[in-house]
Amino acid sequence: MSVRLSKEDAEKRLDLRKETVRKVCLKKADMTDLISRVAVVLDVSGSMAEAFRSGMVQATLERLLPLAMAFDDDGSMEVWTFTQGFQRHPPLTRGNFYNYIRDNGLTYGGGTNYSPVIRDVCNYFISEEPASVPTYVIFITDGDNFDPNETDVVIRNASYFPIFFQFVGIGGKGGNGFSYLRKLDDMDGRYVDNANFFMIPDLSDINIIDDDSLYMKLLDEYPKWLRYPQVRDMIGMGERLHEVNKKQLKKINKVRTRDLDTLNGGNGGAKDILKTVLKIVEIVLELLDAFLS
Repeated sequence: MSVRLSKEDAEKRLDLRKETVRKVCLKKADMTDLISRVAVVLDVSGSMAEAFRSGMVQATLERLLPLAMAFDDDGSMEVWTFTQGFQRHPPLTRGNFYNYIRDNGLTYGGGTNYSPVIRDVCNYFISEEPASVPTYVIFITDGDNFDPNETDVVIRNASYFPIFFQFVGIGGKGGNGFSYLRKLDDMDGRYVDNANFFMIPDLSDINIIDDDSLYMKLLDEYPKWLRYPQVRDMIGMGERLHEVNKKQLKKINKVRTRDLDTLNGGNGGAKDILKTVLKIVEIVLELLDAFLS
Protein backbone atom coordinates (compact mmCIF):
# COMPACT_ATOMS: atom_id res chain seq x y z
CA MET A 1 0.00 0.00 0.00
CA SER A 2 1.09 3.60 -0.58
CA VAL A 3 1.83 6.06 2.23
CA ARG A 4 -1.34 7.31 3.94
CA LEU A 5 -2.16 10.85 2.82
CA SER A 6 -3.10 13.64 5.20
CA LYS A 7 -6.82 14.39 5.36
CA GLU A 8 -6.37 17.58 3.35
CA ASP A 9 -4.47 15.79 0.59
CA ALA A 10 -6.97 12.91 0.63
CA GLU A 11 -9.81 15.42 0.13
CA LYS A 12 -7.97 16.96 -2.83
CA ARG A 13 -7.54 13.50 -4.34
CA LEU A 14 -11.27 12.84 -3.87
CA ASP A 15 -12.09 15.97 -5.87
CA LEU A 16 -9.66 14.99 -8.63
CA ARG A 17 -11.24 11.55 -8.82
CA LYS A 18 -14.69 13.09 -8.99
CA GLU A 19 -13.56 15.02 -12.07
CA THR A 20 -12.17 11.80 -13.53
CA VAL A 21 -15.61 10.20 -13.11
CA ARG A 22 -17.21 13.16 -14.89
CA LYS A 23 -14.75 12.85 -17.79
CA VAL A 24 -15.49 9.12 -18.07
CA CYS A 25 -19.23 9.91 -18.18
CA LEU A 26 -18.71 12.33 -21.04
CA LYS A 27 -17.39 9.40 -23.09
CA LYS A 28 -20.51 7.32 -22.44
CA ALA A 29 -24.00 7.85 -23.83
CA ASP A 30 -26.81 8.63 -21.38
CA MET A 31 -24.45 9.30 -18.46
CA THR A 32 -24.03 13.06 -18.63
CA ASP A 33 -26.08 14.78 -15.92
CA LEU A 34 -27.09 11.37 -14.55
CA ILE A 35 -28.67 11.36 -11.10
CA SER A 36 -28.28 7.98 -9.46
CA ARG A 37 -28.16 6.59 -5.97
CA VAL A 38 -24.92 4.75 -5.25
CA ALA A 39 -24.20 2.04 -2.69
CA VAL A 40 -21.30 -0.22 -1.82
CA VAL A 41 -21.59 -3.73 -0.38
CA LEU A 42 -18.37 -5.04 1.20
CA ASP A 43 -17.43 -8.63 1.91
CA VAL A 44 -16.01 -8.73 5.45
CA SER A 45 -15.66 -12.50 5.79
CA GLY A 46 -12.63 -13.97 7.57
CA SER A 47 -10.62 -14.20 4.37
CA MET A 48 -10.65 -10.39 4.15
CA ALA A 49 -8.35 -10.10 7.18
CA GLU A 50 -5.26 -9.03 5.25
CA ALA A 51 -7.27 -6.54 3.18
CA PHE A 52 -8.33 -4.83 6.41
CA ARG A 53 -4.89 -4.91 8.02
CA SER A 54 -3.14 -3.52 4.94
CA GLY A 55 -5.57 -0.60 4.56
CA MET A 56 -6.86 -1.95 1.24
CA VAL A 57 -10.53 -1.78 2.32
CA GLN A 58 -10.23 1.87 3.39
CA ALA A 59 -8.38 2.77 0.19
CA THR A 60 -11.05 0.99 -1.86
CA LEU A 61 -13.82 3.05 -0.28
CA GLU A 62 -11.88 6.22 -1.06
CA ARG A 63 -11.70 5.23 -4.74
CA LEU A 64 -15.42 4.46 -4.92
CA LEU A 65 -16.81 7.51 -3.09
CA PRO A 66 -16.21 9.87 -6.08
CA LEU A 67 -18.85 7.90 -8.00
CA ALA A 68 -21.43 8.93 -5.43
CA MET A 69 -20.07 12.48 -5.35
CA ALA A 70 -20.60 12.68 -9.11
CA PHE A 71 -24.01 10.91 -9.35
CA ASP A 72 -25.87 11.17 -6.05
CA ASP A 73 -27.76 14.39 -5.35
CA ASP A 74 -26.38 14.54 -1.80
CA GLY A 75 -22.98 13.06 -2.68
CA SER A 76 -23.29 10.15 -0.25
CA MET A 77 -22.80 6.42 -0.67
CA GLU A 78 -24.85 3.89 1.31
CA VAL A 79 -22.69 1.19 2.92
CA TRP A 80 -23.40 -2.44 3.76
CA THR A 81 -21.06 -5.17 4.98
CA PHE A 82 -21.77 -8.88 4.90
CA THR A 83 -20.59 -12.30 6.04
CA GLN A 84 -23.28 -14.94 6.61
CA GLY A 85 -25.54 -12.03 7.49
CA PHE A 86 -25.23 -8.30 6.88
CA GLN A 87 -24.96 -4.94 8.59
CA ARG A 88 -25.89 -1.41 7.53
CA HIS A 89 -23.47 1.42 8.26
CA PRO A 90 -23.62 5.23 8.13
CA PRO A 91 -23.48 6.63 4.58
CA LEU A 92 -19.96 7.38 3.30
CA THR A 93 -19.52 11.09 2.55
CA ARG A 94 -16.83 13.66 1.91
CA GLY A 95 -17.20 14.65 5.56
CA ASN A 96 -16.58 11.23 7.11
CA PHE A 97 -14.57 9.22 4.54
CA TYR A 98 -11.18 9.69 6.21
CA ASN A 99 -10.60 6.73 8.56
CA TYR A 100 -14.18 5.54 7.88
CA ILE A 101 -13.29 1.89 8.56
CA ARG A 102 -11.74 2.66 11.96
CA ASP A 103 -14.28 5.29 13.02
CA ASN A 104 -17.25 3.02 12.30
CA GLY A 105 -15.73 -0.11 13.78
CA LEU A 106 -15.85 -2.21 10.61
CA THR A 107 -14.19 -5.55 11.15
CA TYR A 108 -14.04 -9.01 9.58
CA GLY A 109 -14.83 -12.65 10.35
CA GLY A 110 -17.32 -15.28 9.19
CA GLY A 111 -18.52 -16.96 6.02
CA THR A 112 -19.91 -15.63 2.74
CA ASN A 113 -23.62 -15.40 1.90
CA TYR A 114 -24.76 -12.99 -0.81
CA SER A 115 -28.53 -13.29 -0.55
CA PRO A 116 -29.24 -11.70 2.89
CA VAL A 117 -27.47 -8.44 2.05
CA ILE A 118 -28.94 -8.24 -1.48
CA ARG A 119 -32.37 -8.74 0.06
CA ASP A 120 -31.78 -5.87 2.48
CA VAL A 121 -30.47 -3.58 -0.27
CA CYS A 122 -33.72 -4.17 -2.22
CA ASN A 123 -35.87 -3.49 0.83
CA TYR A 124 -34.02 -0.29 1.62
CA PHE A 125 -34.15 1.26 -1.84
CA ILE A 126 -37.60 0.02 -2.89
CA SER A 127 -39.64 -0.09 0.30
CA GLU A 128 -37.94 2.19 2.85
CA GLU A 129 -36.46 4.89 0.58
CA PRO A 130 -38.29 4.78 -2.78
CA ALA A 131 -37.28 7.33 -5.42
CA SER A 132 -37.65 8.02 -9.13
CA VAL A 133 -33.96 7.44 -9.83
CA PRO A 134 -31.92 4.31 -10.57
CA THR A 135 -29.63 2.71 -8.00
CA TYR A 136 -26.09 1.53 -8.72
CA VAL A 137 -24.68 -1.02 -6.26
CA ILE A 138 -20.98 -1.96 -6.22
CA PHE A 139 -20.74 -5.40 -4.64
CA ILE A 140 -17.18 -6.34 -3.60
CA THR A 141 -16.25 -9.88 -2.61
CA ASP A 142 -13.11 -12.01 -2.44
CA GLY A 143 -14.71 -15.41 -2.93
CA ASP A 144 -17.65 -17.61 -3.82
CA ASN A 145 -20.85 -17.66 -1.81
CA PHE A 146 -22.30 -20.50 0.27
CA ASP A 147 -25.87 -19.70 -0.83
CA PRO A 148 -26.00 -19.87 -4.65
CA ASN A 149 -29.61 -21.09 -4.85
CA GLU A 150 -30.94 -18.39 -2.52
CA THR A 151 -28.94 -15.76 -4.39
CA ASP A 152 -30.49 -16.94 -7.67
CA VAL A 153 -33.98 -16.35 -6.27
CA VAL A 154 -33.09 -12.91 -4.91
CA ILE A 155 -31.33 -11.66 -8.06
CA ARG A 156 -34.12 -12.89 -10.35
CA ASN A 157 -36.76 -11.06 -8.34
CA ALA A 158 -34.53 -7.99 -7.90
CA SER A 159 -34.53 -7.65 -11.69
CA TYR A 160 -38.04 -6.17 -11.39
CA PHE A 161 -36.57 -3.12 -9.64
CA PRO A 162 -34.31 -0.31 -10.95
CA ILE A 163 -31.25 -1.58 -9.08
CA PHE A 164 -28.09 -2.59 -10.94
CA PHE A 165 -25.49 -4.79 -9.21
CA GLN A 166 -21.88 -4.43 -10.32
CA PHE A 167 -20.05 -7.39 -8.76
CA VAL A 168 -16.29 -7.02 -8.35
CA GLY A 169 -14.14 -9.99 -7.41
CA ILE A 170 -10.89 -9.07 -5.67
CA GLY A 171 -7.88 -11.08 -4.52
CA GLY A 172 -6.61 -12.76 -7.68
CA LYS A 173 -8.38 -16.10 -7.24
CA GLY A 174 -7.41 -17.12 -10.77
CA GLY A 175 -9.39 -19.28 -13.13
CA ASN A 176 -11.04 -21.32 -10.37
CA GLY A 177 -12.43 -18.39 -8.39
CA PHE A 178 -15.86 -16.77 -8.43
CA SER A 179 -17.60 -19.65 -10.17
CA TYR A 180 -21.03 -18.32 -9.17
CA LEU A 181 -20.44 -14.78 -10.41
CA ARG A 182 -18.96 -15.97 -13.69
CA LYS A 183 -22.34 -17.55 -14.50
CA LEU A 184 -24.36 -14.36 -13.95
CA ASP A 185 -24.59 -13.48 -17.63
CA ASP A 186 -26.25 -16.84 -18.33
CA MET A 187 -28.85 -16.58 -15.55
CA ASP A 188 -32.33 -16.99 -17.00
CA GLY A 189 -35.70 -16.01 -15.53
CA ARG A 190 -34.88 -12.31 -15.05
CA TYR A 191 -37.09 -9.44 -16.14
CA VAL A 192 -33.96 -7.62 -17.28
CA ASP A 193 -30.22 -8.33 -17.00
CA ASN A 194 -29.46 -6.55 -13.71
CA ALA A 195 -25.90 -7.54 -12.88
CA ASN A 196 -22.34 -7.59 -14.20
CA PHE A 197 -19.07 -9.06 -12.94
CA PHE A 198 -15.36 -8.46 -13.38
CA MET A 199 -12.31 -9.53 -11.41
CA ILE A 200 -9.26 -7.57 -10.31
CA PRO A 201 -6.42 -8.53 -7.93
CA ASP A 202 -6.56 -5.33 -5.85
CA LEU A 203 -9.22 -2.66 -6.27
CA SER A 204 -7.31 -0.15 -4.15
CA ASP A 205 -3.94 -0.22 -5.96
CA ILE A 206 -3.50 2.45 -8.66
CA ASN A 207 -0.43 0.55 -9.87
CA ILE A 208 -2.70 -2.34 -10.91
CA ILE A 209 -5.44 -0.16 -12.42
CA ASP A 210 -5.43 3.64 -12.63
CA ASP A 211 -8.47 5.76 -11.78
CA ASP A 212 -9.56 6.37 -15.36
CA SER A 213 -9.40 2.66 -16.24
CA LEU A 214 -11.15 1.65 -13.02
CA TYR A 215 -14.09 4.00 -13.51
CA MET A 216 -14.38 2.98 -17.16
CA LYS A 217 -14.58 -0.66 -16.07
CA LEU A 218 -17.04 0.01 -13.25
CA LEU A 219 -19.30 1.98 -15.59
CA ASP A 220 -19.06 -0.35 -18.57
CA GLU A 221 -22.44 -2.11 -18.21
CA TYR A 222 -24.43 0.37 -16.13
CA PRO A 223 -25.26 2.79 -19.00
CA LYS A 224 -26.33 -0.16 -21.18
CA TRP A 225 -28.71 -1.27 -18.43
CA LEU A 226 -30.10 2.26 -18.14
CA ARG A 227 -31.10 2.16 -21.81
CA TYR A 228 -33.32 -0.92 -21.45
CA PRO A 229 -37.00 0.08 -21.96
CA GLN A 230 -37.95 -2.02 -18.93
CA VAL A 231 -35.54 -0.06 -16.74
CA ARG A 232 -36.82 3.29 -18.01
CA ASP A 233 -40.38 2.17 -17.21
CA MET A 234 -39.37 1.09 -13.68
CA ILE A 235 -37.62 4.39 -12.97
CA GLY A 236 -40.68 6.27 -14.20
CA MET A 237 -42.92 4.46 -11.71
CA GLY A 238 -41.03 5.97 -8.77
CA GLU A 239 -42.72 5.28 -5.44
CA ARG A 240 -45.52 3.33 -7.17
CA LEU A 241 -43.04 0.60 -8.07
CA HIS A 242 -43.31 -0.94 -4.61
CA GLU A 243 -47.03 -1.50 -5.08
CA VAL A 244 -46.79 -2.65 -8.69
CA ASN A 245 -44.07 -5.22 -8.02
CA LYS A 246 -44.74 -6.05 -4.39
CA LYS A 247 -45.04 -9.74 -5.34
CA GLN A 248 -41.34 -9.79 -6.25
CA LEU A 249 -40.35 -8.04 -3.03
CA LYS A 250 -42.41 -10.56 -1.08
CA LYS A 251 -40.57 -13.42 -2.81
CA ILE A 252 -37.24 -11.79 -1.98
CA ASN A 253 -38.20 -11.48 1.68
CA LYS A 254 -39.24 -15.12 1.89
CA VAL A 255 -35.70 -16.23 1.06
CA ARG A 256 -33.65 -16.96 4.16
CA THR A 257 -30.34 -18.78 4.45
CA ARG A 258 -31.92 -20.91 7.17
CA ASP A 259 -34.00 -22.40 4.33
CA LEU A 260 -30.85 -23.96 2.88
CA ASP A 261 -32.15 -27.50 3.33
CA THR A 262 -35.35 -26.70 1.38
CA LEU A 263 -33.68 -24.88 -1.48
CA ASN A 264 -30.91 -27.43 -1.79
CA GLY A 265 -33.08 -30.54 -1.91
CA GLY A 266 -33.84 -31.17 1.74
CA ASN A 267 -30.30 -32.02 2.83
CA GLY A 268 -30.45 -30.76 6.41
CA GLY A 269 -27.37 -32.77 7.40
CA ALA A 270 -25.29 -30.92 4.81
CA LYS A 271 -26.46 -27.66 6.33
CA ASP A 272 -25.24 -28.69 9.80
CA ILE A 273 -21.87 -29.77 8.40
CA LEU A 274 -21.51 -26.47 6.55
CA LYS A 275 -22.24 -24.48 9.70
CA THR A 276 -19.60 -26.46 11.62
CA VAL A 277 -17.00 -25.97 8.88
CA LEU A 278 -17.70 -22.23 8.76
CA LYS A 279 -17.29 -21.94 12.53
CA ILE A 280 -13.98 -23.82 12.44
CA VAL A 281 -12.71 -21.60 9.62
CA GLU A 282 -13.72 -18.49 11.55
CA ILE A 283 -11.87 -19.66 14.69
CA VAL A 284 -8.72 -20.51 12.69
CA LEU A 285 -8.76 -17.09 10.99
CA GLU A 286 -9.17 -15.33 14.34
CA LEU A 287 -6.21 -17.28 15.77
CA LEU A 288 -4.10 -16.44 12.71
CA ASP A 289 -5.03 -12.78 13.04
CA ALA A 290 -4.03 -12.76 16.71
CA PHE A 291 -0.72 -14.47 15.88
CA LEU A 292 0.12 -12.01 13.08
CA SER A 293 -0.92 -8.86 14.99
